[in-house]
Amino acid sequence: MKLSTSWLLASALVLSFGACDSGGTTPVEEEGTNPLLDPGASAGKADTQYYNPDGIEVEIDLEADIEASSYQKATGPAILGQYAMTYFRNKGSLYIESLAEQATSRNRVEWLVDGEWIAAGDAGAVEDAKKTHFRIRGINAVLLHRYAEGVEVGDTFEAPVPVAPFSIFADAGKTCADDDGHIGVSQSVYWYVWNPDKAGCTARLQQMKLTVSKLLPVTVTYPEYDQLVADGQVTMVVLFGQIGDGPIDDREAGVRNMKRFGTWLLQADFKEIENPPVGRRFEKIVGEAVVQIDLYGPTDFSGLGDYANLPNLQRAISEHEIVAYDGHSMLGASDFWSRPTYPDFYQIYLYGGCLGYEYYVAPILAGKDGDWGKVDIMSSTVEVSAPANDYAGPFLGKLLVALGNGYRVSWKDILGAVRSRVGDSTFGMSGVRENCFAPGGGSLCGGVDPVVNPDVHTWDASPALDIPDNDENGVSSTLDVEDDLAIDTLSVHLDIAHSYVGDLYVVLAKDGVEAVVWNRDGANGRDLDETVRVDGFYGMSTRGTWTLTVSDRAGQDVGVLRSWSLSATAK
Repeated sequence: MKLSTSWLLASALVLSFGACDSGGTTPVEEEGTNPLLDPGASAGKADTQYYNPDGIEVEIDLEADIEASSYQKATGPAILGQYAMTYFRNKGSLYIESLAEQATSRNRVEWLVDGEWIAAGDAGAVEDAKKTHFRIRGINAVLLHRYAEGVEVGDTFEAPVPVAPFSIFADAGKTCADDDGHIGVSQSVYWYVWNPDKAGCTARLQQMKLTVSKLLPVTVTYPEYDQLVADGQVTMVVLFGQIGDGPIDDREAGVRNMKRFGTWLLQADFKEIENPPVGRRFEKIVGEAVVQIDLYGPTDFSGLGDYANLPNLQRAISEHEIVAYDGHSMLGASDFWSRPTYPDFYQIYLYGGCLGYEYYVAPILAGKDGDWGKVDIMSSTVEVSAPANDYAGPFLGKLLVALGNGYRVSWKDILGAVRSRVGDSTFGMSGVRENCFAPGGGSLCGGVDPVVNPDVHTWDASPALDIPDNDENGVSSTLDVEDDLAIDTLSVHLDIAHSYVGDLYVVLAKDGVEAVVWNRDGANGRDLDETVRVDGFYGMSTRGTWTLTVSDRAGQDVGVLRSWSLSATAK
């Protein structure tokens, strides 16, 4: 039997992990609004290949020494990279893609031999005694929160890693590892439980050097809506895997989450279809497309160890444009995402398992023949404890808004909605930097400029007003509009610098009518660059004085109302 490299590097992690919370269970969404009925209606601007509201994606080069036998040299660099991945993940600073799939790369791994860097694929004739110092180039990584501020090419990080990774358990025992009783400590998983800061650690250590080699550019991107609706249908499947360790019954978290999602669909006027091929099926016409949602339960596919139901995973991937997965991920030890045959049409994957960015982006991309033009992937940098309802629900809510409102919903809007629901910056998007779709027609990829809708009228103000901290009165800015139009739709664009947007409360008012634009959403994110659709002004005239009031409802964080604008279409 041939074992994949990722299996070899993480074999002992094939345990009963749920979506990576320590208790092995993912919570059931019991409270809160239905995100299909109340998705929020923002439509935003900026985005990156791995968009995260609180971070950036970069490329790094890592460099270190290694002591290993001749036959271990091929995989040694990647394994030391796994130690660095764990170290930074525990620090909450730098999230590095897993190097498990890159262990024997002929091009990315290079050895320093007699002062010259030689690619691994060209170093076969070099005696192993000279292969003591290596580097791996072009590794993707995500920086979050304060670590993302002011990063430049050439900046460096350091991670303590063992000099001799293949004998670490014999050399140091458990002294440099966190033995939580659930995973245990052994040679094969030492990289995952690695803690060189632990008191009494006896391993021989070195400082691995990680250098930022590339800052990925910022572009304006959206899902490829034109491809999604080309056949007049948008198909989505949500795979609710087994979350707990007990029987699959009505108490199983995956079963309850699936029932909750089904209730949301019915509340949003979806019609349930009888006798679907697998699970439950719902349909509704939105805009110019029939939206078809399939829900697969734990008995249909329980997770990445369910060989009996592997054909259902294949069906889910083959038949749906959007695939959402919530279940066991086994921390990279499963090859299930490498097994299916992937279709050649554009797809979106919403991956809610452990460390999806680090482990599972690579096999899904490989299944799409390495073509980012045919796949966008939402995944996590940290262990996920959010159920599918908290990321697939907001995603679908925003998708329905886009289908019914000229596709003016970007990946930034979608990720912002997910972050608000989940409560942190767990999820980001890969593969979206070069998306071509532009609302209104045209292309973002050059050659054709997006078409500007002539029916949209816009007025703006740039007050640059300081927002007082912890003051419900806040600060107000007025905008005088002379055009007399009867309002059909109205949206407000907010450009606010603030260190904690979850403190903000924003209200738009005119002629005695008020509408809440922002109600302390966005958790602990920084800055607002959002366009939000506003209800309550239908039929009113645009002429007159509009007032925007921004207040900070908590202490310690401050900001500035830099600018804002109104956009309206007429009846």
